[in-house]
Amino acid sequence: MTDAREPDHPADQAIAAELPPTLPRIVIRNKIDLAGLEATSSRTDGRAIVALSAKTGEGIDLLRRAILESVGIHEDMEGAFLGRERHLRALDIAQSHLTIAAEHLAASSPPLELFAEELRQAQEALSAITGAFTADDLLGEIFGRFCIGK
Repeated sequence: MTDAREPDHPADQAIAAELPPTLPRIVIRNKIDLAGLEATSSRTDGRAIVALSAKTGEGIDLLRRAILESVGIHEDMEGAFLGRERHLRALDIAQSHLTIAAEHLAASSPPLELFAEELRQAQEALSAITGAFTADDLLGEIFGRFCIGK
């Protein structure tokens, strides 16, 4: 095992040279248990260097933190929302339809058919995230709650 302060092996340098220079990098030094070293995490030359033991699990928490930091997530981001780009687009589309629906509803004589259509389109945008839920499904939910006796 090499010390985390030593320069990379020439083969490692050749691989790194083929990667885009802006790509976040984490160098992982494993088997600290065999070398009698402590788990450490540091930053050098724009890279995170983590020394750990995959066998004992020592330093895995340091690796998790390094991975999260490399994608811009920090421990002080409590409540932050993470989503795929297509989910965020679907939320934006749904929000725009809800905004238009609210404008229709605020009118002195609300065009309820346009209001309902905007709600339907917002629901359709959200179904891209949650899965298909059609207007018929919605009507089934609504009418399924009515108690129709004999």
